[in-house]
Amino acid sequence: MGKALACAALLGVLTTTTTAWAEQCGPVRGKAGAYDYYLLSLSWAPSFCATPAGRKNPGQCGPQASYGFVVHGLWPQYADGRWPQCCQAVPPVKPSAAVDQASRVMIGARLLQHEWDKHGSCITDRQDDYFGRINRAVSALGLAPDLPAGGTERIRITDLKRHWPVPPQSITVQCKGKTLTEVRICLDKALSPLPCPMAAVKDDNCPGTVNLH
Repeated sequence: MGKALACAALLGVLTTTTTAWAEQCGPVRGKAGAYDYYLLSLSWAPSFCATPAGRKNPGQCGPQASYGFVVHGLWPQYADGRWPQCCQAVPPVKPSAAVDQASRVMIGARLLQHEWDKHGSCITDRQDDYFGRINRAVSALGLAPDLPAGGTERIRITDLKRHWPVPPQSITVQCKGKTLTEVRICLDKALSPLPCPMAAVKDDNCPGTVNLH
């Protein structure tokens, strides 16, 4: 009887912990490992730093920072435009070689934890597996380092897409008005580029030429 009570108490603690995590992460949707492809989301730092949220982020937007593209996250997606999120409770991000490498392109501990909770939990239950995939994708594709991070330069979308070694059909671009905010690259589960599904293409909202700042 004592063992039964102990097991019931432990189950109650685990259930409470999982519920609390889910409430903090967001609505639980989907099952870990069940998705069709990835979006590698790259945020254009100059646009983010011009927002109120950016001005509160000294790591990415402080006076000594001069980032161009940074990694927002690696997101599992369904082909119909939906996505899983918060699939399973995962532990807090702990220091590791994979996390250290990822932190050079994903700026801020809060972002690392948020992406691991919301998106990484739908890919794997091992943090280094998730951040290792991000590191491999960035190593293969790059972050377009030759794009100017300052000034008021403009660029055609067709020219922008040439900064990554993938077909143009594998890239969608996000804007706020005529200003670039984000680039998303569609990747298969092996992290190779694939043509973006139509649901992702429909989210592309940029004009033919965009401002970089």
